[in-house]
Amino acid sequence: MSRRSLPSFPLAHASPFTQWVAAIGLCWLGVGLFALALTPVPAHTLESGWSPTFWLVLAPVSALLGLRLRAG
Repeated sequence: MSRRSLPSFPLAHASPFTQWVAAIGLCWLGVGLFALALTPVPAHTLESGWSPTFWLVLAPVSALLGLRLRAG
């Protein structure tokens, strides 16, 4: 009976700096999603457009995707 190898997290063998950046990005994403979901921060305004959504959700997602592409 052979054991299947479990898929590993792509940043598991990355440098400590990259792991810290990933952790900060995940925290930023969590706080941003919380702010959009549970506070009166609108996703879109006439004055700032989609800026709140970008800075609270799309920017950390972009940073995490960049790390993922860089790692593998």
